[in-house]
Amino acid sequence: MASTSLRQQLSIMRQSLFDEGILDHEQVSYLETLENEDDPDFIENVFTLFLRDSSRYIDSIEKALETSPIDYPVMERMMYRLKGSSASIGASKINGETNTLRKLFHDGDMESGKTSLQKLKAEHANFKEKLVVYVGMLKQAKLSEY
Repeated sequence: MASTSLRQQLSIMRQSLFDEGILDHEQVSYLETLENEDDPDFIENVFTLFLRDSSRYIDSIEKALETSPIDYPVMERMMYRLKGSSASIGASKINGETNTLRKLFHDGDMESGKTSLQKLKAEHANFKEKLVVYVGMLKQAKLSEY
């Protein structure tokens, strides 16, 4: 009974992540097809790695922006990595903010770029908060199956 309730909560949370545009349904569904008995924790591992790596990328972008002169090659490399990794897991809002950030910096609009970086950081914090709960629920649901 508890397992059914947990599964229902997990399903509701998953759908809310899609409805809010935080995760892309198609991409997550594709990732779920890659999970199998050889790698039953694939989704949790991918999301956990993204959270770790994306935090480092954002920190590196911020540090590169604070250097004098600004370290554009590092910023570009970190934005490229963040864009790619967010697209690969379906982190829609983070991907969109990263694209905006890249365009602003490429256009030389540093002030708007700094504002966009703050929006990206806020979106990432929201994403991280929700994804940590979701991953925890996934793990709990799998444990309750055994």
